[in-house]
Amino acid sequence: MKLKPSAVHATATLAVAVVLSSCTNAALEKPAAANTTLDNHLTLTGRICTQPPDPSGFPVKVLFVVDQSGSMCISDPPGSQGAPGLCEQLVAMGIVPPNLTTPARVRALEALLTQFQNEITNQGANIQVAIVPFATNVQNPYPANGSNQGFASPFGLQGYLGGLQGQLGKGTDYQGALAYAYQAIAGDIAVTAQNNPELLPRTRYVVVWLTDGTPYPRCSAIDDLPQYADPDHPYLIWADSVPDYCNVAGAAGNDKINGFVVGTDRNQNYQIFSYVDQLMSLKSTYNIGDIRLHTVLLFNQAAVQACGPICQDIYGVYPNTPQSQYPAAAHKVAEWLLTQVALRGNGVYQEFLDGNIQSLGLGALDYSSLASRNVLKSLIVQSLRSEPAVTLRKVDSDGDGLPDDADQAYLYSSSQLSPFQPDSNQDGFSDRFEVLHQAEGFHPGSPIKDLRGCDPTRTATLGCRYFTDTDGDGLTQWEEAYLGTHPNLVDSDGDGIPDGIEVRYGLDPLTSNNGKDTDSDGISDLEEIRAGTDPSTPDRSLYDSSAVQYTFVANPQTDNSVCYDYSVSGLELVTPPNSVGTTEGYNLFKVWFAEAPESAVASDYGVWKVACAWAQYAPALGNATGVRVPAGPDLQVNDANFNSPAMFQLPSDYLGTNCVGIAPP
Repeated sequence: MKLKPSAVHATATLAVAVVLSSCTNAALEKPAAANTTLDNHLTLTGRICTQPPDPSGFPVKVLFVVDQSGSMCISDPPGSQGAPGLCEQLVAMGIVPPNLTTPARVRALEALLTQFQNEITNQGANIQVAIVPFATNVQNPYPANGSNQGFASPFGLQGYLGGLQGQLGKGTDYQGALAYAYQAIAGDIAVTAQNNPELLPRTRYVVVWLTDGTPYPRCSAIDDLPQYADPDHPYLIWADSVPDYCNVAGAAGNDKINGFVVGTDRNQNYQIFSYVDQLMSLKSTYNIGDIRLHTVLLFNQAAVQACGPICQDIYGVYPNTPQSQYPAAAHKVAEWLLTQVALRGNGVYQEFLDGNIQSLGLGALDYSSLASRNVLKSLIVQSLRSEPAVTLRKVDSDGDGLPDDADQAYLYSSSQLSPFQPDSNQDGFSDRFEVLHQAEGFHPGSPIKDLRGCDPTRTATLGCRYFTDTDGDGLTQWEEAYLGTHPNLVDSDGDGIPDGIEVRYGLDPLTSNNGKDTDSDGISDLEEIRAGTDPSTPDRSLYDSSAVQYTFVANPQTDNSVCYDYSVSGLELVTPPNSVGTTEGYNLFKVWFAEAPESAVASDYGVWKVACAWAQYAPALGNATGVRVPAGPDLQVNDANFNSPAMFQLPSDYLGTNCVGIAPP
């Protein structure tokens, strides 16, 4: 029976169209064998639904880099370095207003963290924060747990924030602050990748850098350049702002910058930009949903004018700039640098000048999660009793990816691969895997267990289980370890194809196959896998005559989930024998379904679930009788029939009530 393609629901403007690009007839059905009246094709139909979006599954991690150098007393008082420090001198000079009790940056952080707390409490948002105060070095960061997990709850930080104004330092080491921020985020990514890798494409990292705009000190390794940077040429190399500090060992005293080597560059533009670039590269390297770096300048030109020569030591000496123009020149330098940082960080530059500093607010920046409704990312029906073989489908009784005649062809020391055992020597590497990897020293058909796999009697793997597949992707833990795929991800490269299927056809499970046509037959790898043909072997004629066809209708629900009424037709039934040679004809089909946030379908690893279906096809040759179950063309597989992929590891897991249809006895 041929199902007509259904129209996609008008309201479902989903990225599914990218993945399910063949929702129309791909080929004509292959007719039933001439010597039987039984149809040898099956259609799976049903409804499958995504889960309503869960905000807690979309982390937002906000890192505040807070300038705590003494110069902040000028632009954003009050604060203290401990008497007699710069802040106290400025109070005595009347530059710092006596009626201020809390810096604007502290008030802004308190207001924003209160906003985060309300979103967590009322909306179930998943927001964590980190705070990196820095001066000569980073000091008293939050959280201070010494682990790689660089973010924690935004609750209960009032006392911590209040203490910021009493811990000001002397230097303003931008380079060190950015290096710390990078390590905090990279460490958090590493921990997440190990424990919850599926969260990475759903995570937004936001860095907010609050400063008065000038690193101190700046050092140059070369002291005789013909021209150095100035307010009109801020992009050049800056001369030493404190020559002794930059060039004389021990001159820094107790204010030494950690990691700084005298006589080398420090806080030059290229070094600052390098850390920003490294931070942003984490997005593509680890498939992060979003990373942004915003800069916020707090600069009080009137206060800089009032403090005179003191400020020239802090913001830089510009020999050709009159004192009356010095505040504007210092602002120009700071504005240029922080604008460039925000551009490289895909962020926003903001500035609060003079009296506007006291109304500083951070709530206008984008801290929203990437949460969106889940939609269909991938739908694949895989036959576990037959395999494509250039012009036809061959019986594969054990579902290991090798047709039965190929199993029997591999002889080794009077042993052979079993057509009824997917891992004949039970070493954790399937027969198909060993055949594909013979060049790497695997010996298909050998009764000897491979030393890279499982041997319950060997000391190194004592008591191991050869079939363990923790994520249910079709690869054992031994195969995953050998290949480097992720043991907790069904689809390690996020291309919509389970790792086990990619490996079965010799594709790289760590490199996306989106848009690839490995065998150059004019059909993409993904479409071949969905159609039931081999993406590694040119088999256009099989595709044209027998491609499996997919249709679906998307139906958005009131709970923001989406249900899909689908039909997968043209599934060819074969007649596998049982282990004693009786022709029973039990066909097993595995239905893979992945959903992903609509905002990140292409990059998300997907949340996978699996269903399975049995159908029997055993025609009696030479007459019109035989067995076909179901008798009609369709078999229903609905949402309730889907389970975690990890439920299906052993052949026995497909028996009983785990699958629809009638399983073998």
